[in-house]
Amino acid sequence: MNFEIKPHIGIGSVEINMTRPEVKKMLGKENFSGSNEDLDYYFDNSLQIEFVNDKADFIGISYHPSYNVMYKNINVFDTEAKELFNFIASNEEENHQFDASEYLFPKQVVTLWDADEQYDRIGSETRLIWAQIGVGSLNYLEAVS
Repeated sequence: MNFEIKPHIGIGSVEINMTRPEVKKMLGKENFSGSNEDLDYYFDNSLQIEFVNDKADFIGISYHPSYNVMYKNINVFDTEAKELFNFIASNEEENHQFDASEYLFPKQVVTLWDADEQYDRIGSETRLIWAQIGVGSLNYLEAVS
């Protein structure tokens, strides 16, 4: 299974502004991990969806062996953190400075969180890999800015 990161749209078939019931139906009960107030989790908590007024507002995804996560044909969990950062930054108009803790690309509302070797599941923990990649709505961008 492949999940494509689509700025301003979503990740894979999960889209910003989808309702909670729509997301649950699409992803299936077998992939559902649980809920916590305004958050639903799927694929052993590797996919998290935050809801505002029952609509998806932020979608965050981490590595899981049952899927690949792609950003413009690059596997985000098989690409070194700084290289992925620079590639995403190249799709923005302004200059960005690498930060291994967390980063938000405001034009795309794409987030990167916690680059560390422990998240390199594909390369045997030898490279800095982002723990989570996310896509948010414009409301999410406003809330975190």
